[in-house]
Amino acid sequence: MLVAVFVIGTAGFMYIEGWRLLDAVWMVMITLTTIGFGEVHRLSDHGRVFAMGLIVAGVSVGTYTMTALTTMVVEGRLQNWIRARQRRAEMNALRDHFIVVGYGRLGQAIAEELHANQVPVCVVEKDAAKVAGMEASRRFPVVVGDGAHDDVLREAGIERARGLAVAVEVNASAIYVTLSARELNPNLTIVTRVDDPVDATKARRAGASSVVSPYNMGGWRIAHELVRPHATSFLDVLTLAAYEDLHLDEFAVPAGSPLAGRTLGELRVGEAHGVLIVAVRRADGSMVPTPRASEAVHVGDILIAIGNPAKVREFGARVRPG
Repeated sequence: MLVAVFVIGTAGFMYIEGWRLLDAVWMVMITLTTIGFGEVHRLSDHGRVFAMGLIVAGVSVGTYTMTALTTMVVEGRLQNWIRARQRRAEMNALRDHFIVVGYGRLGQAIAEELHANQVPVCVVEKDAAKVAGMEASRRFPVVVGDGAHDDVLREAGIERARGLAVAVEVNASAIYVTLSARELNPNLTIVTRVDDPVDATKARRAGASSVVSPYNMGGWRIAHELVRPHATSFLDVLTLAAYEDLHLDEFAVPAGSPLAGRTLGELRVGEAHGVLIVAVRRADGSMVPTPRASEAVHVGDILIAIGNPAKVREFGARVRPG
């Protein structure tokens, strides 16, 4: 409204008094700000009537504008609006990221581990209190809302995401989130948390790529810690980002990769990179553990490698075409 008053005032003085643009703009400026430097040129009767209307409209709109801005600042709405714009900009910039729906104890652990692996991650949580301090820390972007709603998932960039972890505590909600995500992105990798085997079947039908039960995983971990503690600790070293000396990773062999069509012996991965290929997953889903040097690498294979993190990343760059 303030801009409209300014434009109408400028056009009015130019039309009624025949002033040039700069004179009209200056007259509107000193009128709306009530500075009162005096008339730029002597006004006609029609000009004075127009100026009186401009004063009433300008003062009213100006007072309303200042009051609204002050209220926004005092109540924090302006700051929230700025944060919302920043969050939307962050979301639009995300590509090949991971989305964690649900920021309870399990969701926090997932998000922290992904962040430690230096991969882009976005959190979706409907309870604003759980994520109150996350935006201030700028660790990763947050979307406050129900992950079962399509608009919330779109705001989190579901169409551009690489994977989704459904960590909500209610099984029915987890299945709804899975179903919505699968419809929005058919190629997305979705890992869903469920506690009941019956719900696990439903989650797979809804589109989950895999299903995880925290109770089953926790029981498996405790049992193996009792029976074979050293081997279990070694698996922790391989998979957790907190360990910096040894890293386990996987790399898909795309079309055009210089590795395709060659054997592991020809590639000399150990000698060239100090990396050990511990398994190869074929495109048909079969697994080749401890592959021999004569094992050939094909397009679509997944190479599972272990070694120093920097060396593993160096080998990963070699897998890519060019």
